Amino acid sequence: MDASLVNFDITNSSAPNHWTKIMKNVEWTSSLTSALQHKQLNGNHIHICQKGDFTNYPGIPMPSISTYPSYVGPVTERVQDCLSNSSTPETMSTTTASALESASQKPKPTMTPSESYMHSAVLDEDGKYTLYWSYNETSIVFEAHVQTTGWLGLGISPNGGMAGADIAIGWVGHDGQTFFKDRYATAIGKPPIDPHQDWLLLSGKREGGFTFLKFTRLLDTKDCEHDLPITSDTIRVIWAYNNAIPESEDGMTYHGPATRGSKSINLLEPAQNKDALLPASAVRYDFLNRNVSVPAEKTTYWCEVFRKPPITTKQHLVKYAPVIQKGNKGVVHHMTLFACYTPFDESLPEHGYNCYGNSKPDTMIGCGQPMALWAVGGEDFYFPPDVGFSLGAEGDPMYFILETHYDNPQERTDIVDNSGMSLWYTPEIRKYDAGMAGVGNLVGNFMMIPPRQKSFQISGICNSNCTQAAIPPEGVKTFAYILHTHIAGQKIHVRQYRDEQLVDVLAHDDNYDFNYQQMRWLKKEKTIMPGDSLIVDCFYSSTDRASLTLGGIATTEEMCVTYIYYYPRSEFSSCQSLVSPRDQFSVLGMNESLADFDVSNDTPNHWTKLMQKAEWTPSLTSELQRKQLNGENFHICRKGDYSQFPEVPVPIISMYPSYVGPVKDRVQDCLSSNASTVSTTVSALEMTSITADNSANSQVKGFTVGIIVLFLIHMCM
Repeated sequence: MDASLVNFDITNSSAPNHWTKIMKNVEWTSSLTSALQHKQLNGNHIHICQKGDFTNYPGIPMPSISTYPSYVGPVTERVQDCLSNSSTPETMSTTTASALESASQKPKPTMTPSESYMHSAVLDEDGKYTLYWSYNETSIVFEAHVQTTGWLGLGISPNGGMAGADIAIGWVGHDGQTFFKDRYATAIGKPPIDPHQDWLLLSGKREGGFTFLKFTRLLDTKDCEHDLPITSDTIRVIWAYNNAIPESEDGMTYHGPATRGSKSINLLEPAQNKDALLPASAVRYDFLNRNVSVPAEKTTYWCEVFRKPPITTKQHLVKYAPVIQKGNKGVVHHMTLFACYTPFDESLPEHGYNCYGNSKPDTMIGCGQPMALWAVGGEDFYFPPDVGFSLGAEGDPMYFILETHYDNPQERTDIVDNSGMSLWYTPEIRKYDAGMAGVGNLVGNFMMIPPRQKSFQISGICNSNCTQAAIPPEGVKTFAYILHTHIAGQKIHVRQYRDEQLVDVLAHDDNYDFNYQQMRWLKKEKTIMPGDSLIVDCFYSSTDRASLTLGGIATTEEMCVTYIYYYPRSEFSSCQSLVSPRDQFSVLGMNESLADFDVSNDTPNHWTKLMQKAEWTPSLTSELQRKQLNGENFHICRKGDYSQFPEVPVPIISMYPSYVGPVKDRVQDCLSSNASTVSTTVSALEMTSITADNSANSQVKGFTVGIIVLFLIHMCM
């Protein structure tokens, strides 16, 4: 149709409709469609340029006509190169990105902080309370940005509640003067002023509907009566605010249930320059669950199988991050990506299976090496600048299994999930290949915690025979770790022994929070030598339980596991132990030999049921605790492909090491007489511009771990 423009009289509404009706009746073949696309990007364009009142600019002809600009190139495709058949195990999930949200995405702070801080966190769901902070060896500086015109509070709590909390509250008055006081709480209610003012105001202002307070305190104020020390343990930070400006020192009105909360944070986490840790060459690749219908069960471990990314040369994994489907944050508890070192089996299920059910394929035996882990409360993980996890080279993983722990206490039937992990890898090879090892107590129902106990200790031993065989002569450097128990866990320590002497505490948390399992960088790398022993000590509270708690994968059962990242990579992968069932059952006078434990005949359940029925008197509980810390232990030592070290007998049987003493209580010996002299010394608080100036030395060396559930009760035969 070669009609001139004069034929298109747009003042005659019937004319445009006439031509468009003709176009609609055309048979749109591929060649015709291609020709129309060409005209769209190369043909004449009619332009208009009008003011807001629809009048024209006098200097611009109306309408103006020109061809499509020759200097305009094609639009760059921003979507990653993705294999076409994404419904098979070797590719990514096809779930649209709009249905997913990264657990690391947080609301952006509204105002710029007064200085560069080491860390920041949004404390509330609505993004109205943002906290910035930096620290040095003795002190910490906070800057709170809160969308309120009234008062705001920040505190440190032993358990996430008000009782026992160390609190600071401040506001900017009607006249612009800032009020700020150190307070404490003994119960729910208005917290009284602390006689020792250890939280000190640096500055404050109100602007644009926000209140900004900057304040500081010593990490350890020595005020044992009303303050809590800030340590590298998990800290329960509590927060609150109210829009009313108090009219007096104690005139704060109640904050209400919607403007208060708590958040577990590691305040003394080393700083890291995340931008520098992710090179521009890094490529993102996703491992996502495929429309999993979450079973109507309280606990499910679901496994999906994936081929390795489409790479043909060695690459280094340098970052990974969780991808949590919108609406499923309360269901997805943790995810572990396991590396498999056996050839890919084409018969593996394409759409997942119950990890610990009867449908588990036999070929999964070579998938014992965790490579990446996220747990509730965790964030994105970056490897150190000189370390990466090797992919694509000879001896590297052949395929992967994503294990997802679904927590469904209401046993809902309507949950469908496509969560998973995003990985970033780069061809820029770093100096070291990373490895990961799991140490602690073997998971299974021979792990027993009596009821109504304030503190009961379970310990797992990584035997010196294993590290002697698995670790190279020059040793390995560990740079990060994750601690893991379930909801009864209270604190965890990892102790390192060499030549029967305690040489270090590799990791610890005396305020463990099951809902905050962050990968933690060590401030300083630590060396593990061949022949070292690693003791993982877990402490549990069962005061709210009327029956025995057993080990297992369910949230209400228990684990005692620590995973460490290290370099250079070796075959050091799994080094764990279990107290002999015979020693444990002897507490009840059952002296059967190990041969009596026939796991093919459900006998573990038989014995543990007897233990459940026992009346756990103080003397009986004390005897079981003694067996845990003095009895016979079974050890395993395995490579990433689950094979054994030829020089290490399996199982290793030994007594609990006599040279291992009790875990020292890390709670300070705090003298009240120190409070008045130390807490008010302003000269020790010159913290107005603490910055991450030692970033070269304190580059956080990231880490993630996986939780391998090892039902190895046959090792006790």
